Amino acid sequence: MMENIYQGEENKFKNCLAVCNITYAMTAASLTELAASLGILVSELSEEPAWKGKVITLGPLPDKLPLLHSIQGSDLKSRYDFVIRTCSNSYSRGVDFDQVCDLIPEVAVNNNLKAEQMIKKVFVFTDSVRFGGCSTSWKTLYEAKRSKFKEQEEPHPGVTLLRGNSNTLIKSFLDNGGEISRHQIMEAAIANKEYQTLSVVD
Repeated sequence: MMENIYQGEENKFKNCLAVCNITYAMTAASLTELAASLGILVSELSEEPAWKGKVITLGPLPDKLPLLHSIQGSDLKSRYDFVIRTCSNSYSRGVDFDQVCDLIPEVAVNNNLKAEQMIKKVFVFTDSVRFGGCSTSWKTLYEAKRSKFKEQEEPHPGVTLLRGNSNTLIKSFLDNGGEISRHQIMEAAIANKEYQTLSVVD
């Protein structure tokens, strides 16, 4: 299915994992659809069996611990419905990235994964304006988790948080394998036809 989009060396998402946090607020229907769709895309393009076709979401109350789900469904619509149903929650605490980082090496150990089979990047897709349930700063949390991965002799994944539903942002995300910079976003924005007739005068 979606494997045909990127194949072999062109697949920039082959070592990636998606975290979906969907509140399903009616005021953010487009963001809900976007979060679910990108979560499915990343899961389909992941090549390692331990991660392929899977997505992380919050578990049930009261613990709300992150869980790794295998996306069910025989076609795109049924998989989309599964993600919406499974990744939806009625509370707005957000994803505790501290716990997500604990889950990844746990899955790796349980599946006896080698370093080259580990996730290289984690994408968090959410329709919520709030993100994160951790009590510490992002810099402190990242350094602590990087040290933990190093102690377990596992490569630590990078982290990308995608927010908003800009067409330019999404295009940059897909074209660059999730590597999003201000320069790339600017180039994508001015690549539209309406800008091609403009001249720069110094």
